[in-house]
Amino acid sequence: MGSRFVMLINIICIESSRPDWAKLAFDSYESKFNKSININWKGCKPIPRNKNYDIQKAIQKEGEILLSNTKKQDLIISLDKEGKSLDTLKLKDNFENWLSSSKDISFLIGGPDGLSSDCIKQSHLSWSLSDLTFPHSIVPVIIIEQVYRAWSITQNHPYHR
Repeated sequence: MGSRFVMLINIICIESSRPDWAKLAFDSYESKFNKSININWKGCKPIPRNKNYDIQKAIQKEGEILLSNTKKQDLIISLDKEGKSLDTLKLKDNFENWLSSSKDISFLIGGPDGLSSDCIKQSHLSWSLSDLTFPHSIVPVIIIEQVYRAWSITQNHPYHR
C-alpha cells in the first residue's frame, strides 16, 4: 500500500493580533479533521500605517509577504470581496478537486485595505465569503469551519446537516 497524501491547508493572513476566542474556535475545528489534513494558521504583521501612508504600497508589500509564505506548487485561494460566491455544495466540489490535485492549499487573507492584484492573479480561485464585512480575526475561523463542512460531506459525516 502506498503512502497516503496528507494535505496541508495554510490560512495565511495579515493580522496584528489574534484574540483568544478566535484561536480557541479555530483550534476546535482543526481538531475535528482526521490525519489526512493538517491545518496551519500563519499570521503576518501588517505594514505600519500612519495618516500619510500609501494604500497601494501597503497592499503591494502585504501581498508580497503573503505570497512569500506559499509554495510555488500550492493551490492559492484568495479571499476577496470581488471573488466568487460559493454555496456549500460548490465549495465541496472545489474541495474534492483540491484533494484530487494532491497539492497543498494556501488561503490568502489581506490586510485592512485588501489583497494585492498579484495575490489575485496568482490565485486558482478568488473567493468571497459574503457581501457582509467581518471582523478580521473571524475570517480564518469562517474558512476552517467551511472547509470542515465541505470535508465532512466528503466523509459522509452528519456535521453539514
